[in-house]
Amino acid sequence: MRALTGDLLLAAWEAGTRARPEPRRPVALLSVALPGSDPGALAALPVAERDLLLLRLRQLTFGPDLAVFATCPDCTERLEFTLRADEMAGRLEAVTAAMAAGPVEWTENGHRYRLRPATTDDLIASLAAPGSAAAQELLLARCLQIESERAVSSPQALLAPAGAASRFEQLHVDAELRCGIDCPGCSGHQVLDIDIARFLWREVAAAATRLLGEIHLLASAYGWREQDIVSLSPHRRAAYLELVGA
Repeated sequence: MRALTGDLLLAAWEAGTRARPEPRRPVALLSVALPGSDPGALAALPVAERDLLLLRLRQLTFGPDLAVFATCPDCTERLEFTLRADEMAGRLEAVTAAMAAGPVEWTENGHRYRLRPATTDDLIASLAAPGSAAAQELLLARCLQIESERAVSSPQALLAPAGAASRFEQLHVDAELRCGIDCPGCSGHQVLDIDIARFLWREVAAAATRLLGEIHLLASAYGWREQDIVSLSPHRRAAYLELVGA
């Protein structure tokens, strides 16, 4: 895995900007960071495994600490706190190891059920659903395989059983990155979801925008090519920018 710096940062930002719909963005970033990787294979990874790769990429590119900013839903107080990427990665490592053991399987009313973790491909497919409830049903249907041990009278007999949704939620609950924080404004305890794919993309987009600004200033001042500027180390580039500002 390669850190997203210089040319790679701009390539990742460009790939992520072109990626549509939004769930394709993490795959675009990983495709740049992992030379020779297959985007199709990355999109077929369980979301927990994909997010683990994104956390490792985040550590490699921006460091171990995630500065998180949020708003208290009760009093609108601004919340600021820091999370450790390695701690979140450790949790996902345990989750992905458990998922690697195989899908969840059970037998009910003469049918065999096999439930696998959701992937990026599944998330993209669910966007075509007309609403959130339909999207959840489509997501479950894609991840659930049903085999009948006996003849069935109608297709409805092979629909997902009532408990499948709760099994699906249980399969993914440990893979959801959350953190608890006490609001300094109202003292309420808030549990916040951390979307590492969206978080990393925002950091990549911000860093790429800064780099493009630096390229513009140095190219305007010295007439250098973009490739010459991005190949400079950050410290040397900062030194030239300071001279330009002087």
